[in-house]
Amino acid sequence: MKRTHIRPGIVFVVCCLAALLSVSLGSPQAGAQERAEFDAFFDKVTKAEAELFRGRPESLKALWSRSSDVTLFGVSGGSGEHGWEQVGPRLDWTNTQYSDGTLTVERIASYVDENLGYVVQREKVRFKVPGHTQESILDIRATWIFRRERDGWRIIHRHADSQMKRQGPAEGKK
Repeated sequence: MKRTHIRPGIVFVVCCLAALLSVSLGSPQAGAQERAEFDAFFDKVTKAEAELFRGRPESLKALWSRSSDVTLFGVSGGSGEHGWEQVGPRLDWTNTQYSDGTLTVERIASYVDENLGYVVQREKVRFKVPGHTQESILDIRATWIFRRERDGWRIIHRHADSQMKRQGPAEGKK
C-alpha cells in the first residue's frame, strides 16, 4: 500500500479554514444562566433609561463602557458620538431636554452569547421639556449593543431614531 504524506502547511490551512468556518457560522446563544444574567442587566438598562427621560442620566451613564470604541446615535439626531469622552457629555445633555418622562418598551428581538448581546425594541416616551408644561411624545426604534467586560455587562452602542412613516409600498403589499 502506498503511503501519502500530507504536508504540514496543508494541514495548517485546512485547520484555519475549519476554524474560520465555525466562527462564521456564529456561536450558539448563551445558556439559561448567562441569559438570565443578561436579562437582569437589561432590566437595569431599561430602568436607567426611564430615569434619563425624567431628566436624570446618571444611572444610565453608570452602565456604559468607558471604552474609546463606544458609540451613540441618539434620537435627537446629529452625527453621533464616538468614545466615552463624547458619549458621556451627550448623556448629560439629555437633562436639558427631558423631564417627568415615562417609558414603555416593546422588545422585538434580542441575542446574547458569551460576551456580546443586543436588543432591538420600540420605545414610547411621554415627557416634558424642562420649563414647559405641554407633554411631548416620542415613538422610537432603538438598537442596543452590549459587551461583557471585566466588571460585567456594559453598553457599547445605542442607535435610536424617531419612527417615521413607512416609505415605499404599503405594509402587506408587494
